[in-house]
Amino acid sequence: MNNFKYFIYVFSITVPLISFAQADSTETYTKMHSDSTKTMEIDRRGLYNFNFMWANLDNWTQGGKSNLNGTVMLREQFKIKTENTTSSHLMMLNYGLNNQDQITSKTIDNIQYVGNFARGGIGDKRWARISTQIELNSQIMPGYENGDTVKTNMISRIASPLYAQVSLGAISNKFKSWSLYCAPIGSKTTIILDSAIRESGAFGIDSTSSSLFQGGANATLTFNKIYFGSLRILLRTDFFYNYLNDNPALDVRGEFIAYYKLDRWFSVNANYQFIRDNDAIDAWQLKSVLGLGITLSLK
Repeated sequence: MNNFKYFIYVFSITVPLISFAQADSTETYTKMHSDSTKTMEIDRRGLYNFNFMWANLDNWTQGGKSNLNGTVMLREQFKIKTENTTSSHLMMLNYGLNNQDQITSKTIDNIQYVGNFARGGIGDKRWARISTQIELNSQIMPGYENGDTVKTNMISRIASPLYAQVSLGAISNKFKSWSLYCAPIGSKTTIILDSAIRESGAFGIDSTSSSLFQGGANATLTFNKIYFGSLRILLRTDFFYNYLNDNPALDVRGEFIAYYKLDRWFSVNANYQFIRDNDAIDAWQLKSVLGLGITLSLK
């Protein structure tokens, strides 16, 4: 229950803060020379989503159980262009909890940063530019085996695992709404800092080591656009192929988000995540969420 109390505490603090910021925002900042030429462009796209549901059943003959659910998604995306360079930054936090029969379990837990740095800045018309990309993925709170209601067998926690990818390739920044990055030279490092999790031999790491290094190729496709003034579509898919391994395999990590504002206050949102991590489990990890939430924004 400690995790859920912590979540409610964070939620109670965060909601008043976010109510004074835009829940779905796009901003552009431009810095000019004295001769009216641009020296910097910053395109910011933020998406903040909160869902909360409480069902309390007492002597309810139609069945069902009392439950409490809450999710938070904070997503900030920046594209910064100077006269000669372009950098893109994605920072995202996703966290959710479910409480039923006095048992609290996570429904989602992910923290991510992606940075891409390329040549070619304001007014660049080339289809592709040399660039490098850094990606970090982990989680916030401890995770336990399915069915472990007393939480004795921890199988993951912050920085256990931590996925770090570094690559060198080329990116197309020609279009505002989407980009494609391809890197024939890259690496994926899985890090386990917790000794107990490391000794279990999870995530493809030997119990005597704290990390697993793999060399290969990386590709990333991103899309972020608003349609009809109310519908925002976001898509991000990462591919990694460890061609230097004796048994090459393709890892995939992707997310699709659709966010539609019904009116000033209410919105419908859909979130679909798909992961294929062959070192963790030889199967697709899938998650889909459809919600109706309240939009808090400043005009």
